[in-house]
Formats: sequence, C-alpha cells, structure tokens
Amino acid sequence: MPYIQEGPGCISFTLAGVPTLIRPSVWLVLLVLGSAGSANFSIVPPLVFMVMGVLCLLVHEYGHAFSCRALGGGESIVELGSLGGVTYSSYPPPTRATHIIMVLAGPGASLLLGLLGGFTLGLLVGDVPAGIGYSILMPLSFLIPIESPTWIGPLLPVLNAFETGELTSFAFLCYNTLFYVCVWWTLFNLLPIFPLDGGKTLFLITNSSRITGSVGLIVSLAAFLFCLTSSLFFTAFICAYFAYLNYQYLRTNLN
Repeated sequence: MPYIQEGPGCISFTLAGVPTLIRPSVWLVLLVLGSAGSANFSIVPPLVFMVMGVLCLLVHEYGHAFSCRALGGGESIVELGSLGGVTYSSYPPPTRATHIIMVLAGPGASLLLGLLGGFTLGLLVGDVPAGIGYSILMPLSFLIPIESPTWIGPLLPVLNAFETGELTSFAFLCYNTLFYVCVWWTLFNLLPIFPLDGGKTLFLITNSSRITGSVGLIVSLAAFLFCLTSSLFFTAFICAYFAYLNYQYLRTNLN
C-alpha cells in the first residue's frame, strides 16, 4: 500500500476501503479559481465553486481507485492538493488495456457526476431529458450558442424553472457550477498533455515518451495561447505550467 504523509490542516478519512487525504492547499486554490470566475464581490459563488470542485475531484480520483481495484490492480490512496487530485496505487492493472481503462475511469466518473446532477435537476423540473441535456449544453454554451432554437427548445423546462423562481438562484448557482466543473474539467483532463489523463493514455497507447512529451508541449502551448486570447488568465497560467512540465519531461527522456 502506498504511503503519503499528512500535514497541518489535512482532512483524512477512508471511503469504501480507499484512504483519502485532502490538503488545505486545494481549498485555497479552488477559492482563488472560483473568485477569478466570479462577476461580483459575493463570497457565495467562490465557496460553491470550492465545494463542487472538491466533490468533482474526489469522484474523479475514486474512479481511478475503484477501477484499479476492480481490474486487478493494487490498493490505492487518494490525495487532493494544490495541483488537483492524484491516485497512488501500489501497482497498476495487469494489462495495457486495463491500465487505459483505469486512467479513463477518472474523467468518466466526473462526467457521470455531472449527468447525475442533470438527472436530479430533471426530476425537480419534471423533465429528466431536459435536465440531462442542460447539464452538458450549459457548460458548452461558450462554444455552442445555447440561444439557438436547435438547442434551447429541449432545455425550456429547465430555463423556465429558473426564470419563474421554481428553483432558487442558489440552486441555479450550485447546478451550473457542478455542470461547469464536471464537463470542462473532464474535457481539459482528456487533452493529450502529460501528466493529465489524456497524456497518460497517449503514453500507454504509443509507449513513447518522445511522442507523449512532444504532443503535450504543442497542445499545452496551443491551450495557453487560446486561454490568453480569451482572457482566461488563470487557466493560461496553468497551461503554461503544463508546457514547462512537458518540456522538462521531453528533455529528461531524450537524454
């Protein structure tokens, strides 16, 4: 069983046989990230973002841990810290295919969390398909104009519930934050950038550090430029950090 050392302010517990450690730094980073995306000076949106972020990170890492155990790998420990979450396993599943499944189970679990949130939202408004559809389309409205008739029609039960006050503004904030975190973090995590899950999957498929590092460096630089031109400065900083990591990863494995 892997071992990680606790520190001051850490929260530790065991869920379904998986020891879990939450370091205080994750709360601070999520609070800052939530504040950067808040349009007003209220503390409520950053706090909601912080809670939903930790929830999504835990579900993501448990996806890795539980699938590792089910696929014949070793026992795992989950840790949340300043750079997100990580699952330490004593040994991975026995085959390359099962190892890939374990890696992809993390983003799959966080996406499923968003869909379950959409399901409960659908139950509240009396239209489950509308709730599930909203859980996916709302975060993608940055890329897909949600106002277009093609998309907005099936989502009207949800939109009307928020407009009429059937669901409170706080419920609106919680659901939208959950959907945003689950969908966007999942999509970002699947980018072929090491050490994100997309980068790990690329390495398992190609078995090449040169390809993994090169692709990771190019994609992280492209993501950095996209975020910079879109005024997503905090995310741009994260992408720049990943570009540095992939540059170092490439240098180390080429020497």
